[in-house]
Amino acid sequence: SIIDPGIDRDSWRLRIDGLVGRPVAIGYDELLAMPAIEQYVTLQCISNLVGGDLVGTAKWTGVPLARVLERAGGAGPGAVRVVFHAVGGYSDSLPLAKALAPTTVVAYGMNDRSLPRAHGFPARIIAPGIYGMKNVKWLERIEVVDYDYRGYWQRSDGWDNVAEIKTASRIDVPGEMSVVHAETVVAGVAWAGDRGIRRVEVSLDDGRT
Repeated sequence: SIIDPGIDRDSWRLRIDGLVGRPVAIGYDELLAMPAIEQYVTLQCISNLVGGDLVGTAKWTGVPLARVLERAGGAGPGAVRVVFHAVGGYSDSLPLAKALAPTTVVAYGMNDRSLPRAHGFPARIIAPGIYGMKNVKWLERIEVVDYDYRGYWQRSDGWDNVAEIKTASRIDVPGEMSVVHAETVVAGVAWAGDRGIRRVEVSLDDGRT
């Protein structure tokens, strides 16, 4: 079974190295002292089935990754991707442009509290619009590289290295397999990564109306 790592906040250090001006290591209190942003982001597992529940929205607090990289002198010439290494050996990456987007953060808070252990304490990546496996938890190292780095799932199963969340929806009311005999409310959720939803249409006749 997989056990979420228990990490001591006082001894934890986030290393930033690779193609940067100067490698550095940031402690937990140093990270919390940096200018932060708050944002609501919907995360989805790439293996979520249609109608599945491997999706959720939370309020995340964190430091823009671009600011964290600036502590190390910024990404150097020739940088292609930013790689995120987790405690335990897992890794994945983002293209440089997505990594430097103002909404991509090194998050340390979730719903106005410190990150729960299961969600990556003490810090994780939150990249809106990107499937969950690239929002690396239990972060311990950020590495800037000059090639198209492929993480665990890209190497082992050939998963997409862009991983943009596709538009999806789910009906929660009426419940699954419910029998409805009269006028009823249809309700649920819809999401499209960081692109937003303009409208939702429901059809009971295979789309004719």
